[in-house]
Amino acid sequence: MADYENILFDKIGRVGTITLNRPEKLNAIDVRLGKELLHALGRCEDDGEVRCIILAGAGRSFCAGDDLSGMETAGFERPQGPDAVKNYVHGENRWTVAVQAMRRTPKPVIGSIRGHAYGGGFNLAMGTDIRVASETANFAVPFVKRGMATGVNQIHYHVGLGVALEMAFTGEPIDANRAQLLGLVNKVVPDDQLEGATMEFAERLADGPTRAIGLTKAAIYKGWGKDLDTTFDYQAVAQTFAAQTDDQKEGRAAFLEKRPPEFTGR
Repeated sequence: MADYENILFDKIGRVGTITLNRPEKLNAIDVRLGKELLHALGRCEDDGEVRCIILAGAGRSFCAGDDLSGMETAGFERPQGPDAVKNYVHGENRWTVAVQAMRRTPKPVIGSIRGHAYGGGFNLAMGTDIRVASETANFAVPFVKRGMATGVNQIHYHVGLGVALEMAFTGEPIDANRAQLLGLVNKVVPDDQLEGATMEFAERLADGPTRAIGLTKAAIYKGWGKDLDTTFDYQAVAQTFAAQTDDQKEGRAAFLEKRPPEFTGR
């Protein structure tokens, strides 16, 4: 699937950029977009030159969620097995699968959020590791407004139970400034500075010790919510494998020689 229709893919130096590209639909997720997004994430993971990934949306919104006006197009039908729960969670076009792919990839993923991040789009945003938001960004889990039920939507990683229930029960959006105060986003910038600020952050991470970052990412995600002994075990595993990398040797040498390190990602 080298030819994409509903996403844009590019490599800028050591940064892979994936842009949801249905601006006329506020980048709502259909089957084709879901499949293309998953393919592009795998492409970034397999490319040794890519050391950081940016996920963004074309136009005035990041992603308005699933396309309720129609998920299917010719050649991209929605798979429907007999198990509705399995279809929802593991369907190959689902945002749930893309979130898992972003969490599993050993490379850092930065969300560049403008305008709506609603429903499935909220989940895609929360599936990134770091989020840079435009001052126009707003976040919502609006399922209740359509008479639909929902779950934690990864909110539990960032906010308390009261805020999670408020968002789920009302479906009302949270603006960028409140999102930053709650820890949903890392940085808020003026709208015309969003792309530049996101790329600056991505290039900083792409210059880092990529394998050490990936090991750290895995240890933090696996250890989140676990008991202290388990978190220390995950950290010890990450440290043990990182000690075998070229970048750790370079980091030690740079420290002793009092110079900035030049990491290769290996």
